[in-house]
Amino acid sequence: MTYIDTVEQLEQLLINSRAIDYNGITLYLLNHSEITSVLELELTVRADNLNNGIEKRNHFYEYAKIINPEYPAFKYTLSMKHKKKEIFDPAKVKKAIPAEFEIWKNKARLELQKEIDAEDSSITDSQAKKFKEDLEKEIVISEKKLKEVLDNYEEFDVVISTFEQYTYYPALYYVMELPNGKTKSADTHLRKDVPNLLFYHDERPYSELRANDRMSRIIQTFDRYCENIYIHKK
Repeated sequence: MTYIDTVEQLEQLLINSRAIDYNGITLYLLNHSEITSVLELELTVRADNLNNGIEKRNHFYEYAKIINPEYPAFKYTLSMKHKKKEIFDPAKVKKAIPAEFEIWKNKARLELQKEIDAEDSSITDSQAKKFKEDLEKEIVISEKKLKEVLDNYEEFDVVISTFEQYTYYPALYYVMELPNGKTKSADTHLRKDVPNLLFYHDERPYSELRANDRMSRIIQTFDRYCENIYIHKK
């Protein structure tokens, strides 16, 4: 199965699912039948990869983020949270340096090109050329420095951290219902590049819900019109 085939099959599986758009991400609420179909597709992708000698920790990473494949959530909250990465262990830092450089290099080039190509950009052709030349010089300098560090690693203290970037990402807090009648809460950051899939099922009567939970369920399951009108067909 090709990448395009898998994407098309996933799109068909999600075509009737409830989608929540939030700060650049899409969260799909899947019922039992829908999550089962998605997991079957995931198994197909995994089998194809293994048959082709491809080993991955998450074979479905390119296609979607499956949040809770085992137990349904009956409550969730979306928010923006600070996501930071910190690596202090010298061995882990050394291993991560080449990938960090590639990610930064590609991201820097992409962001500069987006800034140049933006409809409201005031950057002239000559300025764009200089910005690109300056960036390439910075890339060469950084690559040379990192090679020096890797070749003489014992002479340096190196830490990888995104603390100064202080980037905010969409995050999901959710509560799952376990088979023993207990509940379990969890949270995770969501991805912008693929669909985020939440196995969701809530049949608690309104009479059993607290006021906040009742309104939360309405927001999650009703369609909104005219800002303040929520409609759901019985």
